[in-house]
Amino acid sequence: MRVIPSLPRSSTFVALLALAAGIGVWGAILLAPSPPPAPPTAVGDGALQTDTGPVAGWFGTGAGAKIQVVVAGLIAAGPSGSAVLAIDGRPARAYAVGTQLAEGVTLAEVLGGGVVLDQGGQRVEVQATKLPPVDGIRTVGSARP
Repeated sequence: MRVIPSLPRSSTFVALLALAAGIGVWGAILLAPSPPPAPPTAVGDGALQTDTGPVAGWFGTGAGAKIQVVVAGLIAAGPSGSAVLAIDGRPARAYAVGTQLAEGVTLAEVLGGGVVLDQGGQRVEVQATKLPPVDGIRTVGSARP
């Protein structure tokens, strides 16, 4: 004699299986450990200081200023380089060479110590901020004779 399971019994089993899977998924999500805190930054006060004098004369000053650029970091130098720039007080983000930073202003080149901006054919170099030395990190000279 063959027993055929009834529909109400099968649907109850499927519903209980779905409930157990839901409880397992939500339990894993809610009981997951929180991520560790972010590591401290190398800059003590968190603000990058830079001399914007050369750029201020080029872009204008006061209310007529078109753009303010702070070099927060250099990723790679050369014709296909990229740099981390803070523009007009906004959070810093990465830009590749050739990217338009503002109306008529492009990142022309990334150098070893700064960037070159191009505005209508004029090129201006903006130096990267020199960070203070961090305790515990030493530079080691080459061991070659």
